[in-house]
Amino acid sequence: MPELPEVQSVIDSLKEQGCLNRTITGVESIMPKLFKNCSYKDFSEHILEEKIKDITRKGKYLIFHLTNNKVFVVHLRMEGKMFFENNDDYYDKKHVLVRIEMGDKEIRYHDTRRFGTFTIYDETTYLNSKEISKLGLDPLEKEFDWKYLKKNIEKSNRAIKTALLDQENLSGIGNIYADEILFASKIHPETISNKLSDNDFKKIVENAKIILLKAVENKGTTISTYFYKKEQKGEFQKFLQVHTKKDFDCTNCKSKIIKIKVNGRGTYLCPKCQKIKI
Repeated sequence: MPELPEVQSVIDSLKEQGCLNRTITGVESIMPKLFKNCSYKDFSEHILEEKIKDITRKGKYLIFHLTNNKVFVVHLRMEGKMFFENNDDYYDKKHVLVRIEMGDKEIRYHDTRRFGTFTIYDETTYLNSKEISKLGLDPLEKEFDWKYLKKNIEKSNRAIKTALLDQENLSGIGNIYADEILFASKIHPETISNKLSDNDFKKIVENAKIILLKAVENKGTTISTYFYKKEQKGEFQKFLQVHTKKDFDCTNCKSKIIKIKVNGRGTYLCPKCQKIKI
């Protein structure tokens, strides 16, 4: 699933390729059930003849800000991708589920798993929507600090990795970056959240900011199918320290990286550097 760096990289790519300030001239979809708080017809009417003024992000959600105070929100879920292409370029007609036409260009939403979502709002309501309102701060927001993180999870009896994946505690972090952040912080992912010290929270926040910013700089992590742009993979997989590195040597102590399950999620760690705090 695309996480914060991947979503930000998709946004940056769309904007850099010039999708802003073009009039939306048509909408085509082969899968109406993607539209969750509206019909396909409602969605089309909402965005037709408008322009995309900006694209922002809240956690893993892409937020398209249109003229006339209109908004639509996209969640890529497991396999969603958004490309900005010439409208006469070849595309996969089976898996491009939505096309937003803008003259000779169009945004194409490609999703082999078909789990993505599209919703419509206006500028005064989208932050109060059920999707957005429950999200915690993400680590790249100015207000996010160790005290905020501690307040949200210090009383939790869940494993710290599980707590980091809870989008209501903090948003944008998924399986890849939770593993990397906890390794950098030398915290075992099964450590119960209420056992963490102030220094542990400080390390998690510091490393989250460093790792996520570096991942954004490298256009995200491509392990299987993620592309931030048509046929363009992310590069952060070159910098992964533990995630997918089972049986590799730890870069700190040379012990072998292991893989376990934490609340059903495949989890990578160094058993020597990351001890469970009791």
